[in-house]
Formats: sequence, structure tokens, C-alpha cells
Amino acid sequence: MAKLGVSREVLANMLRRHGEDGLAERALAVSDDELVRIGTLGAYYAFSEDAMALGGSMGGGRALSLATIDVLEGTGRELRLSRTESERDGSSFDRFAEDDVVRDHELRRHAAEKQIPADESEITLDAVDPPAWGPAPPGATPLITRCHELRSKPLRDFTVENLSIMLGQQVALNHLVWPALDRLRLDSLVEYDDYPVDLLVSVLRVEPAYWERSPDYDLELHRLAEGARERFKLGPELRELIKTFNRDHSARRIALRARLASGTPDDWWSWPIQQRT
Repeated sequence: MAKLGVSREVLANMLRRHGEDGLAERALAVSDDELVRIGTLGAYYAFSEDAMALGGSMGGGRALSLATIDVLEGTGRELRLSRTESERDGSSFDRFAEDDVVRDHELRRHAAEKQIPADESEITLDAVDPPAWGPAPPGATPLITRCHELRSKPLRDFTVENLSIMLGQQVALNHLVWPALDRLRLDSLVEYDDYPVDLLVSVLRVEPAYWERSPDYDLELHRLAEGARERFKLGPELRELIKTFNRDHSARRIALRARLASGTPDDWWSWPIQQRT
């Protein structure tokens, strides 16, 4: 299977050129498996038959940037800058940008159809977050058994309780943190009795390393937690969790600004190389 070989540092620089500073920081800390998945998906976006049928290669930089969004976020959102500053200079950018969005959408749809079940009701964590867990082993605790069961439950049917359980066990963070934040956002204006307190607790307890590589989500949780603290009479344990998270959040923002300010220049000599495995 074809893939694009790229280092974490070069991938981060590509993302910055597309306006993805927050995602660039996450790219610096991706696992080896995530880097391989990004390279494989990037090669599909840049060089596959589907890509050629839609007008030719988009180039490795944008292909890998889109692949990074899909692997690390799973949101399918568009790049903040479809084309880099150098690509926009002297071109009809508005027309190209519109074409880019249409092309990107089609390629990502084709990729999704090939990787996950076409029927949305069948999309589970076992399908999108390999390897599959399968049934719980003999003698497993009720909590472990429940986690194995939830791995095969359709994601669209996940409840607040389901999200709380899985996040509390640090399972599939890349796939579950954003739905959890989305649920907290939707419920941010309800009365306290209806507010998903347990879910907020579980998200606040997500491992600090996740927030270090996910600055956009880190900022979103800070805002949501502060909103809950201001609106509701929360228990002392939850208030302490929010206080600790806010303290660590501030330190992460300072560190992020420092890293961005000292960013290394583009390594054009390290442009990704198409490989086959």
C-alpha cells in the first residue's frame, strides 16, 4: 500500500502553512502508528486513482494536512487555509479554494467508504479505532466487560453515560473527546439537575498528555468548565478538578506560545517521499 514518508517536524510545518497551528503541535507528538496512518491516507489523497480522476494530485502538503485532520480529529472539517500563502500569491485563489473544497470532500467520502461501514448504524470504535477488542476476557471485571461491550456499540447511539465510562478509562480519546465536548456544549444552558456533571468530571480527568497535543480542545474544555463553574453550585471535588485543570491549561498555553514563537524554518529538502509497503 502506498504511503507518504514524512517526519513529525515536517508535518507540523506543513500544517502551519495551512493555518493549522494547534494541529501542528499535536502532530509533533503523534504515535508511530498515527504517523503511518497519516502517511497512508495522505498518499491516497495525493496519488490514488480516485485523486487522479478528480483532477490530478493535490500535492503532498495539503494531502498530509487533510489526512492529519482525519486521523487525529475525525471531524472531516476543512483546512483553515486550503492553499498556502506562496500558493495564493498571483493566483485566482477564490476559484481554486472553491474547487479545493469540492475535491477534498469527494476524496474524503471515498476514503471513508473504503475504511468504515457504509451504514452509519454500524460504525463502532472497533471499526474506526483498530485493533478491535472483541469480547471481554474470562473473569474480567464488570467495568472492563462494559468497556468491551461499548467498543462494539454504534457511536451514534452513545449516551452521556457511555462517553463518561469510556473517557474515564482513557479509551479512544481521539474519537470520544470531541463528542463529549459537543455534548457539554449543547447542555451548557440547561438547569443544573439536567447538566451532565459526570461527563464533565470524566473529561477533566483525561490524561494531561492529550491536552498538550490538542490545544484547540484544551481551550474549549477550559471555556466549558469555566461556564459550568460560574453558572452552577458545584461540589468541592469538581471545583478542585476545574481549578487544577485551569492551572495546567494556563501552563500549556504559555508553553504553546513559546513553541510557536521559536518555530523552525520550513524544511523543503525533507518533502515527503512516496513509499510502498
